[in-house]
Amino acid sequence: MPPTDDIVFEHLSENRSRAALRGAFWSALDTLIPTALNSLVFIVTSRYLQPQDFGLVALAYSIVSFASGFGPTAFGEALIQQQSIRRSHLDTVFWLSFVSAALLYGVLFLGSSFLAHAVGHAEIAAILMILALRIFFDMMSIVPNALIGRTMSFHLAAVRTGIATCVSAVICLALIMAGFGLWALAIAQIAAPAAGCVAAFWGARWLPGFRVKYSSLRELLHYGVFASGNRFLQTMNLDQLIIGTLVSPAALGIYNFSRRLFEMINNVVAGGLTSVSHALLSSLQNDQAKVREAFLMATFGCSLVSFPAFMGLAAVADDAIPLIFGQHWVSAIWPVRFFCVIGLMSGIGIVQASLITSQGKSDWWFYYQLARNIVTIATVFLLYPYGVTTIVMALMIEVLMLWPVTLWMVSRLISLSVGEYFGQFLRPTASYLGMLVVVLGLSTLLSDWPSGWRLAAEVLAGAIAYTGLIACLCRERAFFLVQTVLAGRRRPTPQSA
Repeated sequence: MPPTDDIVFEHLSENRSRAALRGAFWSALDTLIPTALNSLVFIVTSRYLQPQDFGLVALAYSIVSFASGFGPTAFGEALIQQQSIRRSHLDTVFWLSFVSAALLYGVLFLGSSFLAHAVGHAEIAAILMILALRIFFDMMSIVPNALIGRTMSFHLAAVRTGIATCVSAVICLALIMAGFGLWALAIAQIAAPAAGCVAAFWGARWLPGFRVKYSSLRELLHYGVFASGNRFLQTMNLDQLIIGTLVSPAALGIYNFSRRLFEMINNVVAGGLTSVSHALLSSLQNDQAKVREAFLMATFGCSLVSFPAFMGLAAVADDAIPLIFGQHWVSAIWPVRFFCVIGLMSGIGIVQASLITSQGKSDWWFYYQLARNIVTIATVFLLYPYGVTTIVMALMIEVLMLWPVTLWMVSRLISLSVGEYFGQFLRPTASYLGMLVVVLGLSTLLSDWPSGWRLAAEVLAGAIAYTGLIACLCRERAFFLVQTVLAGRRRPTPQSA
């Protein structure tokens, strides 16, 4: 008897908001633990290695990222967005991903020497061969990660991912202490996705079969192609490729260092919302009122955390960066500050992107990302002679200028007024401004203190000021958000088939 092609993994139909908030809690843990460990690895490697070392690995990684973008990287989002999926959908996407990974790795492996000479740094050829392996792990994780997201079962992978990341961190730190230099960075880039791949299969409790059907692929094709195009535009890293090739690996090291700090904070701030918001908004896509409510709550929650995280770092960067990472990273202070503003907008933008793509507008989002990337590449090309700081400042201005375009689409999709949207930011913004006054005032008063003690005082006073202001200005809504998450943890969520 041939294997059946049953419908599997339906969207939740009851208590979706509670499941999403509980999922946000578990996703935040799933993000927080790896980010904390990766931050430790980042600090240690930054103190042992120079910007040149970071730049060479980043240059090789940018080539791998560009190549991997030609695979079906976001067909998992299509599986989440699809109203009903069959076993053939899962198997078809898996084997499409496997074949794509094999072809892309073969191209990178065979062409590594040519590519290394083309960018003017022959020493990265061997690094390319190693880093290209992450394409396999990323592609193999597409289906199991989609299943976890679709059923909002984020707790399944949280603990296992934490354990896997511990193993990855130990390997990287052992290599750096043993004197492997930049090779520790390169191996860390494949250890984490390898561990994540194993955790994803374990969490999803799914193994591929051979129910490959063209009809199933066709049902996912439109959304999957445009979503993969969006992912490609987000991860192709052409900016790093241009800086590493036209300026220098050391300049790319500064740029990559600043960007990685932003990404680590962004993972903590928005990591719990990224997967949850897309799954929730996809399941609610036919109920505009509930979509609007969920979107506003996600936006408020994101702004509540992103303001102190990003802008707090910008305020203390001149003390924090030399103290934590070493004096050889002083030139990254202003790029870090500019990336903090980009990060603030990115956290908000993740919720906007989830809304737009979950409502079937992945093609619109693709064209928006395409236009934005063209502007970014043109900016880097025009300004690379002026250095990394000027480039990042220009990119920050670009993000601020293009943000109203996505806001227009959001307001159109869910009939949301601009005033109601900006109302989500007023009280977190006021709380941040109060925190900033406290931090800057304390920095001036304690200017003769050692930088370590001054930094500790600034962080403590800023945290107290922000928490106190939030408690005064938006206590009820913040407490409601926390209580809903805690209630979701205490009470199991009924699920329907």
